[in-house]
Amino acid sequence: PEKVGGSLDLSRLTSAEGLILPESVGGSLDLSRLTSAEGLIIPESVGGGLYLSGLTTAEGLQLPENVGGKLWLGGLTSAEGLILPESVGGDLYLDGLTTAEGLILPESVGGDLNLFGLTSADGLKLPDNVGGYLYLHSLTDAERQKIREERPDLIIL
Repeated sequence: PEKVGGSLDLSRLTSAEGLILPESVGGSLDLSRLTSAEGLIIPESVGGGLYLSGLTTAEGLQLPENVGGKLWLGGLTSAEGLILPESVGGDLYLDGLTTAEGLILPESVGGDLNLFGLTSADGLKLPDNVGGYLYLHSLTDAERQKIREERPDLIIL
């Protein structure tokens, strides 16, 4: 179909070869087992969450300008080639990244921003708005404290 009003669960797919997705998905789109974005054309509009946790690289990945719910990209190990949406309505999971090199975050994240794996804050530019918690577990206490001082509006864990 051209449009799906609710969610579309394609979590068992491991390849996007031959896949033609609707132009619009009103709910969530689950493609969590895809290991490559090769041939993947994501709908222009995703009203709910977008689950792409199986991707390890952003090569060939084109995300919509806005994702209404969670955006799960926890399998990415590098931000190289990653162009994130302007806004994410829910949580943003980028917990596989160890460096912020090349990372340009959305202007707004409505929920939590999960950067669990970052081992250095060098080059990290945070969004103007984070509606939930900012998870920076792998940074040193000193780096987390520096960010707290620079951005007292954020709740950093």
